Amino acid sequence: MGLSLPRRTLRRTLFFSGLLILTTAVAVMLGAVSLAMSQRDAIERDSDAFMDEQRIADQIVAFNYEQQLAAYRFLQRPDTLYLVAFRTRGEQAYREMRGYLFHELSVDARLQVESIKEAQQQFEVAAERAFDLARNGEPEAAQRRLAGMDERAAAFDSAVRQFLLARSLQRDVFRREHEQLARRFQIALMIAVLALFLLVILLVGVLRRRVIVPLDHLVTAARRLGEGDTTARVPSQLFAEFDDVATGFNQMADRVQASRDKDVAQNQELRNAMEHLRATQEELVQHEKLSAMGQMLAGLAHELNNPLAGVLGMSEILRDELAASRDDGARRLARDLAAPLTSEAARARDLVRSLLSFARKSGGTLGPVPLFATTKLAIGLRSAAFASAGKKLVLDIAPTLYVEAETQKLQHVIVNIVNNALDAMTSDHGTSLRISASVVASGSVHLVFDDDGPGFADLRAAFEPFYTTKPAERGTGLGLTIAQKFVHEFGGSLFAENRVSGGARITIVLRRATAATKGESEMPTPDPESPSSNVEAVAEVATGPSAASNGAARRRILVVDDEPSLRQIQRRLLQHENVDVLLAADGEEAREILAVEMVDLVISDLRMPGATDGRGLIAWIAEHQPHLSQRILIVTGDLNGLSTDSATDVPPERVLSKPFTRQEYVSRVRAALERDP
Repeated sequence: MGLSLPRRTLRRTLFFSGLLILTTAVAVMLGAVSLAMSQRDAIERDSDAFMDEQRIADQIVAFNYEQQLAAYRFLQRPDTLYLVAFRTRGEQAYREMRGYLFHELSVDARLQVESIKEAQQQFEVAAERAFDLARNGEPEAAQRRLAGMDERAAAFDSAVRQFLLARSLQRDVFRREHEQLARRFQIALMIAVLALFLLVILLVGVLRRRVIVPLDHLVTAARRLGEGDTTARVPSQLFAEFDDVATGFNQMADRVQASRDKDVAQNQELRNAMEHLRATQEELVQHEKLSAMGQMLAGLAHELNNPLAGVLGMSEILRDELAASRDDGARRLARDLAAPLTSEAARARDLVRSLLSFARKSGGTLGPVPLFATTKLAIGLRSAAFASAGKKLVLDIAPTLYVEAETQKLQHVIVNIVNNALDAMTSDHGTSLRISASVVASGSVHLVFDDDGPGFADLRAAFEPFYTTKPAERGTGLGLTIAQKFVHEFGGSLFAENRVSGGARITIVLRRATAATKGESEMPTPDPESPSSNVEAVAEVATGPSAASNGAARRRILVVDDEPSLRQIQRRLLQHENVDVLLAADGEEAREILAVEMVDLVISDLRMPGATDGRGLIAWIAEHQPHLSQRILIVTGDLNGLSTDSATDVPPERVLSKPFTRQEYVSRVRAALERDP
C-alpha cells in the first residue's frame, strides 16, 4: 500500500513564498546597510586624517613664521627673549613634524616630511650663525647671513607645499577608491533588487497559474451556467481549496441541468402564454398612451390658447395700425415684422388645433356627404395658393356622388392632403394635382389624389406622428396622421404610394351613401373669392365699416375674460364697430355690471377663476336676464370642455375658438348683434 502525500494547499504555498521573499529582502537590506556603514567609516577616517594633516601643516608653517620674526628681531636688537622665542617655536615645529609619524603615509609623503625637517634645520643653522655674528659685534656679517636665512625659509615653505600637494594627490586616489566602492555597492544593490524583482515575478506567475487561472475557470463556468449552458463544468484543481469549490460547482451544475430538463415543458407553455399576454399588453399600452395624450392636450389647451390668442390679436392690431400709417417706416415694420409675427402666431394656433383634433374622439354624426361640394369647398381655400405658385389643380368628381362621412373632418382630410401635395411640388419639380373619384365593384368610393411631384421619401414613415420632410416653419408632421385617423372613424381606409410615372398617389376608400333629403346635408358651392376663404381679406373686413355704423344707435357689449391682454385686444378689435365696450375680469364682476347696465351682447370666456366661471354666468343670465340668453358669444380655448358640458346650451355658431383672427372675431360679433333676440 503506497503512502498518500498531503494535499497541497494555497495557504501553505503563499506562506512559504512570502517567507522566501521576506528573507531575501531582509538580507539585501542588511548587506546594503553594512556596506554603506563601512564606506561611511572609511570616508570619515580619511576626512579626519586629512584635516589633522592640514592642521599640523598650518601649525608648522605658523611656528616657522614666528621663528623668522624672532630671528629678525634678535638681529636688530639682540635680546635673550627673542632667542628663547626662536628656539621654543623651533621645538614646537619639530614636535608637530613628529606627529606625521603616527599617520599612514606613503613613502613619498614620508620623504617630504624629512625634507621639511631638513629645511627647518638648515634655517635654524643659518639663523644661529647669524646670531653668533651679531653677538660677536659683526652686524654687517649678520645681515649678510639674512639672505641665506631667507633662502632656507623659502625652501622650508616649498617643502611644506610639496608635502601638501603629495597628500592631496593621495587623497584623490582615496576618493577614486571610494567612488569605485560606491559604484560596486550600487551594482550589488541593483543586482539584489533585480533578484528580488525576479523572485516577485516568479511568485506572481505561480499565483496566476495556480490561483487566477482556476478562478477564471470557475468564473467562466459560472457565467456559462448563468447563460443557460448546463454543460459547463470546472476541471480538477491542484490546491485543495479550489478543488473543493470545483467539486461543489460541478455538483450544483448537475442539479441545475436535471431541474432544467424537468421544466422545459412547463416553460414552453408559459412562453406561449406570455407571448399572448405581451401582445395584449402592447395594445393596452398604446391605447393608454393615446388616452393620456388626449387628456394632457385637453388640459393644456386653455392655458396655451389664452396667451396665443393675445399674441395673435396684438400682432394683427399692430400690423393693421402700422399698415394704415402714412409713415413709410411704419408700413415697412408692418410688412417686415408685424406680418411675419401674425403668420407665426397663426401657425402655432393651427398646430395646437391639430394636436387637439388628433387627441379628441370623434363626436360628430356620420351621414351622407356630397363628395363634389365638400371637396370643392376644401380646395377653394387653396386655389389662390396653387395659382400663385403656378401649379394646376384639377377636380374630376361627379356632383351626384355621396359618401358616408362627417363633413368637417372630411374637409380637414382633403385640405391636409392638398397642402402636402402643393408643398412637395413647390419645393421640387411638379406641375399639377388631380383629384378624382370613382365607384368600384364592391360599392365603395375611391377618392384619389395624384400629383407629379417628387413622391414619398419613406412610405413606411409617412403616417407616423411628427414625421415630416418640410422645414420647421412649414409643417408639424401631423397632417397625414390626423387624416388617417379621421378616415378610420368614417369606416374607411387611406393608402399612400409612389406612382410609376413619378409623383405621389393617396387613395381614400370611403363607403358610398345615398343622397340626403333636402336640407339635411346639402351644402352651397363655396365661393373662392369670399373673405372667409381668403386670408388676405382679413384686414379689410376687420377695419371696414360695420352695419351698425350706418347711422344706427350705438350698441353695448360686455367682454368678460380673466386675461387682461385679451380684454384689451377685444376692446381694440371692437373700436371700429360703433359699439360701447364694457370690461369684466370674471363672472362676479360681470354679474355686478349686468345688474346695473343694459347690454346688447355678452362675450365671455368659458374657464375663469372665482365662484362664477363662464358656465355659471350663462346659467345666471338664463335665470335673471333671459332676454340675453340668445345674445351670448362664447370665446374659449377649451372646446373639449364645452362640447362635453350639456349645461352650457350654446349652439356652435355662437362659439369662437381661441386663438382667433380679427376677421373671425368681428364677423361673429356682427352676426350675433344682427341675430333676432
